Amino acid sequence: MSGGGGDQPSSSTTITKPFPAQEKALTELFGMSQSAFDAGADQYYPGSAIANQSFNTATAQQLGLDAAGVQGALGMGAANALNAAFDPTSAQSQAIIDPFVSNLQGKILPGIGSQAIQQGAFGGDRQRLQEQQAADSTATAATQAYLQNQQNAIQNLSGVQTGLLRPAQTVSEIGAQQEAYQQALIDSDIARFRFEQEAPQTALDRLASRITGINLGNISNSAQMQQGGGIDLGNIAGLGLAGASLFGGS
Repeated sequence: MSGGGGDQPSSSTTITKPFPAQEKALTELFGMSQSAFDAGADQYYPGSAIANQSFNTATAQQLGLDAAGVQGALGMGAANALNAAFDPTSAQSQAIIDPFVSNLQGKILPGIGSQAIQQGAFGGDRQRLQEQQAADSTATAATQAYLQNQQNAIQNLSGVQTGLLRPAQTVSEIGAQQEAYQQALIDSDIARFRFEQEAPQTALDRLASRITGINLGNISNSAQMQQGGGIDLGNIAGLGLAGASLFGGS
């Protein structure tokens, strides 16, 4: 270690600072950003964000209520009609079955008997077999007619219910289409309102991105170490301006 009070060691410092034009733009950018902040938060859309219920939707709801009332009034009658259709002893079922029985007893069986007499085989096995076959065929046909009557009763009831609700459904669909169109108009207005609200900040962000995207200049200076450990900052007074580049990250 050498003696004496020689010169203190020196160090070289590289300072990154904006170009003059960039420095001016950053200063203005800070001012505009402060003004935007002082302006306060974005406003909420002042209008209604939901479309009003259409006249047709309200009408459809009332039609549905009316139809429900009619269905309630018809409920007992419909239940009675179904019971009659499914009860083989009811007058309705007998009206379907009786013609088959009458035809069997009044025409088919007498015809078989007459034929057996002509053939000299009345009361024989052949006659009994033909009569049994005729009775089975008649029972099958009557059962099919009886079941078909049940299906018709169910379909008729379903048709009545559908007919009562169809007007309400049709008007409801029209109302929904009208409301969807009105909602689309409102959504468009909201989108335009938000765009106008955000446009200044969007432009400010775009400007900040372009300004801070430019490479800052490098300036080399020598900072002499002072006795007592101090640093001469006279040559790096511009360091404060370098902080302006932080705005690009906001």
